[in-house]
Amino acid sequence: MKKRIAAALAALTLLLSGCQATPEEGIIASKNDGAFESALENSPAAESAGGQQTAPAAEPVVYEDSFDGEQGSGGVKFHVRLEEPAVPGPIPVLRVRPLELDGELVHKVAQALFGDAPVTEYTGQMTRAELEEALLAEKQRYADWQFRIEQDPTLDADDRDYVRQSFEERIARLEQQCVAAPEAIEPKTMDWQFHEESYYPNYYGLEETGRQLIMGLGQYNGDTYELDAFKRLGDDYKVQRLSFYPYVPEVMADDLSVSQEQAEPPQVDMEAARAKALEVANSLGVGEYAVVPDIAMEAAKDNVGFGPNTVWLTPVYGGVPLTYHFGGDNVATKTSDAYATTYGYEKMTFDFDEDGMTGFGWESMHQVVETVNENVQLLPFADVLSAAENQMRIMDMERKGLLSQGAVLSIEVTDVTLGMSRIRMKDSATDYYMTPTYTFYGTATYCDKDGEPIRFPVYDEAGNDTGQTTTFAQVTELAVINAVDGTAIDVWKGY
Repeated sequence: MKKRIAAALAALTLLLSGCQATPEEGIIASKNDGAFESALENSPAAESAGGQQTAPAAEPVVYEDSFDGEQGSGGVKFHVRLEEPAVPGPIPVLRVRPLELDGELVHKVAQALFGDAPVTEYTGQMTRAELEEALLAEKQRYADWQFRIEQDPTLDADDRDYVRQSFEERIARLEQQCVAAPEAIEPKTMDWQFHEESYYPNYYGLEETGRQLIMGLGQYNGDTYELDAFKRLGDDYKVQRLSFYPYVPEVMADDLSVSQEQAEPPQVDMEAARAKALEVANSLGVGEYAVVPDIAMEAAKDNVGFGPNTVWLTPVYGGVPLTYHFGGDNVATKTSDAYATTYGYEKMTFDFDEDGMTGFGWESMHQVVETVNENVQLLPFADVLSAAENQMRIMDMERKGLLSQGAVLSIEVTDVTLGMSRIRMKDSATDYYMTPTYTFYGTATYCDKDGEPIRFPVYDEAGNDTGQTTTFAQVTELAVINAVDGTAIDVWKGY
């Protein structure tokens, strides 16, 4: 039976989920005021012959330090022990912008996934047999719900009437559709052109958002799969996404989601899955990709949903992978509405089961439009570490959650990776810099005043105390430091 930790622990997730905290003053962050451009001008390219790679030291350089958070109350204690990451060689600074999806690129993805199998246009039509199957499933679901709503004390008479009416109306529509449905549907050849949203079926009556779409069906491993691509690159909202997954008629989608929630995840050879994901990604001819490291996935897992058999990839720039920052999924959200979000970080996802790949996603595609510096000079790591520690000191944690009750948050800083991160360009609404960055990770644990990890009660799904206790430690992304100018990057805001 699944178990959950006491609700008080939610404070830690909230406390750590915004890895770049926003104290009232003192934060070291580039505000797009030209500081980065100035640093680039004053940073000549490193020697290209040997890049920046130096002969490996006999022993790795290990840094150790301890310090308290900014408030000085002892509420947060940092302990640093990490090795300086090796610089692989020449590292560029690049200018990038969204790579606009077009029919040719979507067709290329389809060929990589479907092979030579034909792809037909998605029409939303269902055969009589498919509709009859959906009707039987809906009637069964209604019978299940009738029992549940009669036993649920939280529902009043109006709620029960609403549920009954919704099911009965849906069943009536399906019955009417069954009468008129064809025995078979003539496939329509895919034209590989983007269409307005109104071109495709709108089952839920949702407002149109100005997106353009391509939707197709094809055969993969003996099953029907759906390929969807959509884009909108307006001034107020930029989004592009392509997905590939088993086709399920819309009226049966609820049944699938329920069965997936109840099913145990299959056993998958993840090494083989990673190899397959890289093979597909690199076959597209749009660039090189790398698997997201486990530490970045671990730091993001309380904020982003990861399937147990999903492989995540990010693009590689000049031999250096784009670091996966979970904050970059909703970079620079202007309001609580994701519709106002600017263009996100690029990533690919691949889902697998024991028989092979079962799904693919690709979003926020980028293209390189200029190499600003082909081999930029990086700051000494000691300076980067000093900037990171300064950023950690001002993380505003003391005022939240259990810390106000005398608990101590002990953070072990143990990992740092050298990668690429994206920042906004001054006075540009479309282009960004890809710059080398150091990302610092640590494990945060709630401790008592003596430094011993606090043990929390464990409850079952019904909220009953099991009598067991557990400690709680969370891996988190602590600081992202620009390796060129030493500023802290707020990946949530994109600068």
